Amino acid sequence: MKTPKHSDLNLDNWRQYINDITTNSRWLSTLSDKPIFGNFLIPKRNYLPKLSSEHHGIWIAEIPYQMINRFTKKDEIVWSIFGGSGIDYEVSNYLGRKCIINDINPKQKYIQYGDTRTFNPNTNQIKMILAHPPYWDMVKYSNNENDGSNKNSLFEFLEWWNEIIDNVDKYLIKDGYFILACGNMYKNSEEIELGEILKNMVLKKGYILKQHIIKDYGETKGSVTKNYNVNYYRQLKGGYGNFYGDNIYVLKKQKSKNNISKIIKQFI
Repeated sequence: MKTPKHSDLNLDNWRQYINDITTNSRWLSTLSDKPIFGNFLIPKRNYLPKLSSEHHGIWIAEIPYQMINRFTKKDEIVWSIFGGSGIDYEVSNYLGRKCIINDINPKQKYIQYGDTRTFNPNTNQIKMILAHPPYWDMVKYSNNENDGSNKNSLFEFLEWWNEIIDNVDKYLIKDGYFILACGNMYKNSEEIELGEILKNMVLKKGYILKQHIIKDYGETKGSVTKNYNVNYYRQLKGGYGNFYGDNIYVLKKQKSKNNISKIIKQFI
C-alpha cells in the first residue's frame, strides 16, 4: 500500500477521500448550500463533537479532523496547546491518535492546567501542534495575567506568543506540523492581520508554509441579519471592510529552500 510519509492515507485508492478529506483552501459553512469548485463545503458530521456554546471561539471539529487525517498517523502524538472546550482531544481519540492537551483555563477534567510558555508535555515526539490562540484582547477568557487575552498591548501579546513558539518548538519533531488558526481583528479604527503576524513569527523560527486556508465564521448567535446590518453600518462609518473569516495556516518544521525565515528576519 502506497502512503505519504506524513499520514496513513492509502494513495492506491486516493479517490475514496475526495468527499471526506479536502485540499481546498476555501472552507464554507453557511455561505452556500452547494459545493463550488475550489471550495470545501464543511460537512455536518454528527459523530464529531460540537463546540460548546459556553466557549468563545470558532475552532470547529472539522479543523482537527482534516489536519490529523492528512498529516499524522495512528498512535502519533498531537498536542493541543489551547485546550478550549476539548474538541482536539475528542477528535484525536476518535481518529486513534494520542493527544496531550493543556490550557491556562481548563474546562474539562482531562485538560491539564498549564501555561504553554512553560508547559512540558514530557515527550519530544510531538507530531502536530494545534493552536487557536486568543485574538489578543478581543475576548477576555480570564483574569489571569498569564492569559494572552489580558496583555495590555499588541507588543506584549506578541512577546507572549514568541515565548509559546520557543517552548513548543522544543518538543515538535523535525518535519512535524504546526496548525495555527487566527484571523483579523479591528482595533482603534485599524484592521490588524493578527493571524498573518503570528504565522510570520512561526516561519521566522524555521518553518515553511504548506497551505493557507480561509474558513468563514459560520453561524453566529442571535439574528444573523441584525448582526450583519449593525456591522455593515459600523464598516461604512469606520471606513473598513468585511472579513468574516478565519485563517488556518498549515506550517511544517522544515528548512525553507526559498530562505523564507531569513527574508522575514531581514525585511519583515
